[in-house]
Amino acid sequence: MALAAANVTERARQLIALTGRLGERLVAETASLLARRPQDIFEGIEETRNLSNLYRHESMRIKADPSLLEGLSPADKKTLREATELFQDRLHKYELAVNAAKTITEGIISAVADDLNSRRKQTSPYGAKGRTLDTGPQSLNFGKKA
Repeated sequence: MALAAANVTERARQLIALTGRLGERLVAETASLLARRPQDIFEGIEETRNLSNLYRHESMRIKADPSLLEGLSPADKKTLREATELFQDRLHKYELAVNAAKTITEGIISAVADDLNSRRKQTSPYGAKGRTLDTGPQSLNFGKKA
């Protein structure tokens, strides 16, 4: 998947539009994460994934062949630079929100696992010299067929 541009100006404008749209998606997803509503991200996740892949692909193409933007007008170059800087800022905020959500989720899972382990230890068999055996972390699955 690649941008289909006839000339440098068209390529730059498509990149500006792509960067803007992807940035808007990240702002919306960041807002959902900060509102503690990650389920709201699900609806647009495929669009974000496609836009991200296209952005990554085009960035790699331009890095490998800078002549793709050679001869770009100063105004378009400035607009592209500003769009990229705004996108980088939005991406950083998104990264912080995702890492925060990940940390919270891991903390909840760890707390649940620790609680289950502490409850299981109360009924564990005695070992040598009357001590309970610590079997280490356990699965959260209580099913017998799992």
